[in-house]
Amino acid sequence: MLERSLFHIAFADTWGRQMRFIAGPRQSGKTTLARIKLKTAGSQKLYYLWDLRSVRNRYKANELFFTSDSPPRKETKQWVCFDEIHKINGWKNILKGIFDATQENYQFIVTGSSKLDIFRKAGDSLSGRYFTFQLFPLTLKEAIGRPQIEKSECANPFDFILTQINRQAKNGQKALEQLLAYSGFPEPFLASKTEFQKKWARDYLDRVITEDIGLLTRIADREKLHDLYQLLPEMIGSPVSENSLAAHLESNPVTIKNYLRKLQDFYLAFKVIPYSRNIKRALLKAAKWYLYDWTRIKNPYKRFENYIAVELNSRVSAWQDITGTEFNLAYIRDKNKQETDFVILKEREPWLMVEVKYSDMPIENHHLAVSNVLGGIPVVQVCFENNIASQEKKNAFRISASRFLL
Repeated sequence: MLERSLFHIAFADTWGRQMRFIAGPRQSGKTTLARIKLKTAGSQKLYYLWDLRSVRNRYKANELFFTSDSPPRKETKQWVCFDEIHKINGWKNILKGIFDATQENYQFIVTGSSKLDIFRKAGDSLSGRYFTFQLFPLTLKEAIGRPQIEKSECANPFDFILTQINRQAKNGQKALEQLLAYSGFPEPFLASKTEFQKKWARDYLDRVITEDIGLLTRIADREKLHDLYQLLPEMIGSPVSENSLAAHLESNPVTIKNYLRKLQDFYLAFKVIPYSRNIKRALLKAAKWYLYDWTRIKNPYKRFENYIAVELNSRVSAWQDITGTEFNLAYIRDKNKQETDFVILKEREPWLMVEVKYSDMPIENHHLAVSNVLGGIPVVQVCFENNIASQEKKNAFRISASRFLL
């Protein structure tokens, strides 16, 4: 069983009585994570999938139905998991009533394959009763069995780099290649068979668009949404123009913007926005888009960049959860088309620049120039090539992905 970093984060005592909302891509392991927590807490019986009519009928008969499966205990709170409850009309009020009545004796895990916070537009009856966590595809740390993320690693970027540059794992490069080939979704990753992965990926997209987006949104033209998603693999690493997409799909930019938002809300893709403050001639508008399933990208260089984007997105999300400090991922691109693939922002200030190369090579001067403009923050060039660990300048480093991502 693969141990996940989020297990140690989401179920820490730090979060007190609050419900733990765990969102993330379909089949990324949310249910497995919740079931493991229930098992370790001795609450195996208290898992409920709200897609099942039997569960909904039990609720209609008695809103506190789960207490009959395992009555309240004097000594300790019991963990309960409600899976996919957000598909039920009035789910927030259902949860509010259950939580308010039983929070002294039970703690709740709520899981779903869409962003649970997208339903808060008209106010939130659950305000103050939950914290949201996101479970992303497998990271390299998880794949090699080192899932723990330390709070100290995001305190200082130079300390972080020096720690990572000296990390090694015997099976690190092999696990990296396995992730790139079969994705970070646990089932195809563990199967490690090309035929299985291709069939899984094709069925996966159909289920998300038909069952998740189709059920929970008003989008009628799902075929056009499917076509939009199929265009993104060719655009990885480049700013995406909504106007160009609209022209290609014979639609309008407003519709395309809405479709892209739905791809993000349901964890098919995510965007990385440009950082422009203090950068002369910076490009101000278009975001870059990346896929959670990087195996859909045929070009190995673009696939590797997409994989690094997902890894960095997962890491900054974990840092934000652990520390309470705001971390974000952005990129830098000026009007001369000189670009740094990623910049990690800490409390909206540049913290660490990351350039992605498939093969090791000297760091280009424009990255160093931007670093100086941003106050001398470090630059890390991450490559697929194994056994690379060197310092090129005072604030510039070249590191293999199999080290940097541990």
